[in-house]
Amino acid sequence: MTIGEKIKYFRTRIGITQAKLAELSGIHPVSIRKYEINKMVPQSQQIDRIAEALGVSSFAITGFENNISLKTEGDFMGLMIMLIKSNILCIKGERDENSLYDIETVSFEINPLITKFFNADVDDKQFSAKDILYTLKRKNLLQDLLAWEKINYGYEKCAAKYSDTPDKATQEALERLKNDKETIEMELQRSNMLLTTDGHIAVRILPPNFFD
Repeated sequence: MTIGEKIKYFRTRIGITQAKLAELSGIHPVSIRKYEINKMVPQSQQIDRIAEALGVSSFAITGFENNISLKTEGDFMGLMIMLIKSNILCIKGERDENSLYDIETVSFEINPLITKFFNADVDDKQFSAKDILYTLKRKNLLQDLLAWEKINYGYEKCAAKYSDTPDKATQEALERLKNDKETIEMELQRSNMLLTTDGHIAVRILPPNFFD
C-alpha cells in the first residue's frame, strides 16, 4: 500500500471524513485529498500530524521496510540518530560546561517504557532489561554522535523557548541552527565503511555509473 492508501485506510477505519482529518491534523483539506490519491506525498512533519490525528504510529503510515538499512557505518549512525530523536534510546551521562556529554561517563539505555516488556537471560538467571546499560565501543563513532547530540540538544532547547516568538532575527537564527543540525546529520550518514563483526575494514563500492 502507498502512503496515501494507508492514510485513507486508517481514516475510514475510524469513520472520519477527509475534512475531519484535515481539521484534526491542521492540514488543508485539499492536501489531504491529494495525499490519499497519491498526487502529493506528505513530508515527515505532515505525516506525524496525520498519524497523531488518526491515533496511529507514524511508522504505520510510512512503513519500516524502506526506512531502515544497516549495512554501513553511515546506516548505523542514521539509526542511532533516529532512535535518540524518537526517545527509544536514551543517553546517560554527565554534561560539561559546554553542554557536551563527557565521553567517559556516557552509556545508553532503552526507554523504560520499552524495557518493561523484556527480561534478559544470563546463565539461567533473569534480569530486568531496565537494569541494562550499553556502551558504544567505537570511540570515533561515539565522539561524532555526541557532537551531533550537543547541537540537537541546543536546538531543541531553543526551539522550545523561541519557536513562537514573532522576532524575525530570532526565527532566522533558529532556522540556521536547524540547518546546521540537519547538515551534520546528513554528513554522519555518508560513510561507506561496512559494518563487520570480524574487526576487518571493508568498504562499500559504488557502481561505475553511480555518478552518471
